[in-house]
Amino acid sequence: MYNDAQIYITTKHDKQKIIAPVFKEILGAKLLACELDTDTLGTFSGEVARNASALHCAKIKCEWGMKHIGAQYGLSSEGSFGPHPFIPFLPCDHEILYFIDKINDFHLYETILSEKTNYQMQKISSLEELYIFAEKSKFPSHGIIIRPNESSDLKQIFKGITTEDELKSSFIQAQKFSEDKLVWVETDMRAHMNPSRMLIIKDLAIKISKRLATPCPACNSPGWGKTNVEIGLECVSCGFASDLVKAEVFSCQKCSHNEKFKRSDNLLYCAPSNCQYCNP
Repeated sequence: MYNDAQIYITTKHDKQKIIAPVFKEILGAKLLACELDTDTLGTFSGEVARNASALHCAKIKCEWGMKHIGAQYGLSSEGSFGPHPFIPFLPCDHEILYFIDKINDFHLYETILSEKTNYQMQKISSLEELYIFAEKSKFPSHGIIIRPNESSDLKQIFKGITTEDELKSSFIQAQKFSEDKLVWVETDMRAHMNPSRMLIIKDLAIKISKRLATPCPACNSPGWGKTNVEIGLECVSCGFASDLVKAEVFSCQKCSHNEKFKRSDNLLYCAPSNCQYCNP
């Protein structure tokens, strides 16, 4: 459906390098970069606050690039990092890929939640602590950001640190300008500085491209895929509806057609241990 189509991704941090081969293999499409200063919509290091949800920012970013280029097909990526929603002490990466097709007149996005991230941050007071942090965060293959912990000079922030010399000099400079002599260090989560994040984006690119390659059985528009789930898998012992997924809902982004399917693992009943009635 998108064979030889030119799709433009709005990016500042080289995400096309990891997504383009996937789109070429699965869709036959050419993914090209529309390089704009997407940091104006928000930065991970906090200099520019993101004043909207990640999904809304992804939509704005995609529309911005398409308007700038005059493109018919657009793509954007947005990520956010924090504690896992169900395991609070486990950091995770939540990624979004947002796609717009002006010719077929629909928007489509896919998300992925992954714990395969090096995301962390810490206040430190010595080079010894810094080197321990760097080792845990996969430095130097993954970049680091350093700044004073408390300072009125907002310009003293060092990004994209990938060498030991930069690491040491940035720490000394940040400590010099820190009012409490502590230094704030964090992983650089920008895609071009974080190979772990790039791999997660690749997985998401596979997910969204497979969906774009699947036509709707009703209107033949691209983008047919799972959009929702139905809760209520019955207990094998008492028949009580549990909180587990019972069915998967597939729908079309273009027309109103949708279909319900059994779980992809073909599980028909839940065990009594997962039942709120049998195991309250």
